[in-house]
Amino acid sequence: MAESKSFLFANAVRALSLASREAGYEVPSFKGPPNLGEHSRTLKRNSDGSITISVVFHGRAWLSTLSDIVEGFVVANSHLERAHELRDMLWSVIEEQHLSKIAGVSIPTAA
Repeated sequence: MAESKSFLFANAVRALSLASREAGYEVPSFKGPPNLGEHSRTLKRNSDGSITISVVFHGRAWLSTLSDIVEGFVVANSHLERAHELRDMLWSVIEEQHLSKIAGVSIPTAA
C-alpha cells in the first residue's frame, strides 16, 4: 500500500530536521500547502525570528517536493557562506534514509 504524501512529507521533514539540528544548523518549521496558490513553496519570517516554509506536496512530483524542503533549510541558513555543504548533507540524508522512495519504487540517484 502506498504511503500518503502527507506522511512522506512529515517523515522527510522530521529526518532532515534532526540531521540539520545535530549538525548545528537552524531548523525552520514546515507546513503545507502555501496560502498563495500559485507558488509551490513560500517562506514566512515570524516576529520571533523563526522561519516557516510552506510546501505543496500533493499533485506534484515527490522529488520536486524534496527539493523544496532542502531549499527551505538552505534559505533558513542563508546567513552561512557554505550553503552547498548543507545542501549536500541533506541530499545525503535523503539518499541514506531512502526518503526519495515512493510506494516501493526508489528514485535513482547518482552513482
